Amino acid sequence: MLVREQVQRLFELALAEFAPDWQVTGACVELSQHEPEHWVSGLGTFGFVLRNRKTGAVKFLGWRSGEFRNATYHRGISYRVLEAYADRITDPIRRYFEEIGIAAGGAARSTFLGRPTTGARRL
Repeated sequence: MLVREQVQRLFELALAEFAPDWQVTGACVELSQHEPEHWVSGLGTFGFVLRNRKTGAVKFLGWRSGEFRNATYHRGISYRVLEAYADRITDPIRRYFEEIGIAAGGAARSTFLGRPTTGARRL
């Protein structure tokens, strides 16, 4: 399982690659199935607060509700999705970003750790 610092770094890299208009506003939080206000995706779920750089819109990942009426609330992200991203299996993180409504269109940068990603090879 990933530690909180790894989760934070991988999530920020994924945002830069697939949702560059969004930024994390604070540290990630490990969520608990025993807290009724937490919206988990199984064991090892983390929560974030995101803000759109252009519009100022706010999204809470991992909380069911809150005090901010104009924010939207979504389930947290599983460490397994971030582990897959670290291994360059990007489909799970892209689907999660689409689910929560932050995925950029085809204009998103296709880089990982400063390197361009490669497309599928044809034989």
